[in-house]
Amino acid sequence: MTTSKTALRYPGQAIGILGLAFLMSACGGGSDSNSANGGGNVSAGNPAPITNVLAPDAQIVAYLKSSNIDFIPGANGRPEGTWRWPATPDQHVAVYLPAPATGNATEQDYANKVTTSVNLINAKLSGLLVLDLTGTRPASGNFIQVSYLTSYVPQGSTDYAGYCANVATGPNIGSMIVPDAGNNIASGPVYVNLGNGQCNVTQDIVTHEFGHALGLANHFASFGDAPANSWTLAYFDVLATLYGNPQSTPAANIVVKRAKN
Repeated sequence: MTTSKTALRYPGQAIGILGLAFLMSACGGGSDSNSANGGGNVSAGNPAPITNVLAPDAQIVAYLKSSNIDFIPGANGRPEGTWRWPATPDQHVAVYLPAPATGNATEQDYANKVTTSVNLINAKLSGLLVLDLTGTRPASGNFIQVSYLTSYVPQGSTDYAGYCANVATGPNIGSMIVPDAGNNIASGPVYVNLGNGQCNVTQDIVTHEFGHALGLANHFASFGDAPANSWTLAYFDVLATLYGNPQSTPAANIVVKRAKN
């Protein structure tokens, strides 16, 4: 798997939300491939196929800690621990999938890939999380919105393949989603921006982006921050563990959950 363009790691202290948005803009915020080190809410350029490799419990906790728990600690006054979409178990999260433009084969392809990724995640996280696809935009509340051809590309960059998809607070921007004071996902909606008109959004990229939309901020091995051939089941086990423990669970109290086979 190739890794993020954004070589960004966050210090232990709280970071203001405006400052965070600036950092992402300055660093190339919110897209994908070809450098060492993952940023947050960003995609992997072309992950290798998922393989049947299990990580030990301690590694799953370490991945969740680095990707989610330790992400901008104290931002918005949030307590220590995990942050994600609220409620447990079997939390439902609406995913607004707009109808592709008539005759637009690219948008139709992306819509099909979203449906495939959502079905995969629902199967893997059965009993813990349900992504509800809808063609009607919710009138209010937090939800995930798929957006076609709106991936953030830094001004002046021509590395369209390297900035092929991202998760952000809106289309065509690199501002990252963040937790609120209750360790819920604060952004409403959360945008999954797919494609920029000059790159190929693969099935694995779409699945990867939904990991960011569900609360995995920083990359880890098997999630955009590793050599090729390490895109493993650990990704789904980390998501299962995130949604199988209550919000605000500190790393020391995490009970590892495994995704469905």
